[in-house]
Amino acid sequence: MIVTIDGPAGVGKSTVAKLLAKALGLMYLDTGATYRTLAYAALRQRINPITDVKRLAELARRLPLELRPTPAGGLVVLLNDRDVTKAIRTEEVSEAAAQVSQHPAIRAAMVQLQRELANRHGVVAEGRDTGSVVFPQAPIKFFLDADTRVRAKRRQIELAELYGTRPPIVQVQEQLHFRDGLDRHRRVGPLMKPTGATVIDTSRFTAQQVVRAMLHHIQQRFRHRSGFATHARPYRRTRPRIASRSSSSG
Repeated sequence: MIVTIDGPAGVGKSTVAKLLAKALGLMYLDTGATYRTLAYAALRQRINPITDVKRLAELARRLPLELRPTPAGGLVVLLNDRDVTKAIRTEEVSEAAAQVSQHPAIRAAMVQLQRELANRHGVVAEGRDTGSVVFPQAPIKFFLDADTRVRAKRRQIELAELYGTRPPIVQVQEQLHFRDGLDRHRRVGPLMKPTGATVIDTSRFTAQQVVRAMLHHIQQRFRHRSGFATHARPYRRTRPRIASRSSSSG
């Protein structure tokens, strides 16, 4: 079983994906973590993430990356058996990851790695092209979006929790704008609404409310298949209604 969750930075993909994976009894797969880890390794080896494509591709094909799910539904990222979960979340690594992901050879290597992980586990995969490129045949796809200022405030809080510093909101918005531009206009696997994805605006809702809406959607899709989503809590009709719609085109 593969569920994909796509969307720009700051819409709550990671938090929602972890909660949904735990509810469904599936593995959480952060595809962005694979690119961040590659970018982190490249920076440590002084490989230019923009121009040195050949060395990047070689590094991608032999990247000693391991993703381990945690009991709480999270993910531990290991590089050469070293925990780099926090180290790959800096702004420097984020920008390098956006640049690294522009190269077709790099994306091909990362997509292969992500598919191998999914073949071994049922996954809830989140990223920017999981439903359009990595797992185009996934039976359940979601695309999350949110107001730009809301996204910036969420990112600001995430950075404060990770590093104890809270950058100015204007600075965070500029960084998100830069990342959005790279993601939406890259030649391979650009950020887009996948065909058949259910769109949810998360601006005014908590992660738990979004997950309940997702579970309801999944239960409706698979209500005639016994045994599916046995780990999911029953859908509660008291949740706030979250507007969603299916996209029939990319």
